[in-house]
Amino acid sequence: PQDDTDPMQLFSAGKAAGQLQPAGQDINYVGSFGDLEINADAIEGRVLPALDGSGDVTLKNGVALIAAPPKSLRGQSIEIARLDLSSGTARITVSGPVSVDAEGLVDGDLMIKLRDPKAVAAILAGAVPEHKSEIEQGFAALAMLGKEPSMPLKIVKGKASLGFIPLGKIKPLE
Repeated sequence: PQDDTDPMQLFSAGKAAGQLQPAGQDINYVGSFGDLEINADAIEGRVLPALDGSGDVTLKNGVALIAAPPKSLRGQSIEIARLDLSSGTARITVSGPVSVDAEGLVDGDLMIKLRDPKAVAAILAGAVPEHKSEIEQGFAALAMLGKEPSMPLKIVKGKASLGFIPLGKIKPLE
């Protein structure tokens, strides 16, 4: 905290492993975690179940960024080969490129794959109860596409859309 209050634990994990390695001028990260518990006090009292995850992500021009860490995310980009987040039968998998332009606006061309959309909806509805109805309706429609639907998530100059459904704007990043 920026004031005099005590620091807050954000999360804990039962297990975690990761590896960084250069790939030419880029840096590749491969890792996983299990039994991640997010402190509800850190996310405004919202409750999430324990999560498992794994990923394979490449930070573009990462070797130079490690040598001289940037003060901003602007101008940075990553390639997500695979990011998985799961709890029970619910799983979200994301892949694709994401970048931040000079004005801090996010661009991304991602593919989202769900396993057990109803279980994913139950977790999201618990985490964001003020949008429970919309989440349940949207994921009920996705569930009609099968147990493992996929859809594109496009972000252009901070404006996000899932397929043809507008999701809103992402504020410029620093």
